[in-house]
Amino acid sequence: MTNSRNKGASFEREIANLLNNDLKLKNSLKRILEQTREKYLPDLILGRWYIECKRYGPGNEPLDSWWKQVLESSKGRGIPALIYKFNRRPIKVRVPLGSINPDLHLNSPFTADLLWDDFIFLLKELYQQDIEMHEADN
Repeated sequence: MTNSRNKGASFEREIANLLNNDLKLKNSLKRILEQTREKYLPDLILGRWYIECKRYGPGNEPLDSWWKQVLESSKGRGIPALIYKFNRRPIKVRVPLGSINPDLHLNSPFTADLLWDDFIFLLKELYQQDIEMHEADN
């Protein structure tokens, strides 16, 4: 039987590495280790993006509690993103619709689930300043 904490940490590292590679980050994105002690910290932060990572065996739809968790961690501080993966399924990313269309409010309850490459495209096209903000952090 796998340890769920180790599985979660491994997926967080995988996502950090994918973001580092796909966004060509020079300042490597790293897991927030304090998240295990602090309830309202996300797994990763990229600029204003507060990212929660979930890896689960069977299934195809994320749990409502996962989205609520990332909403709580980002509330008043950043843009929520839930990155999730189920066995034999592609990595997907749930984001607020307002992050895709600036005419919509970020605080709207409506979301969109994107494939990984679509999320990377979104970050590169609309959130270059967040990538630059991350690169400027030491």
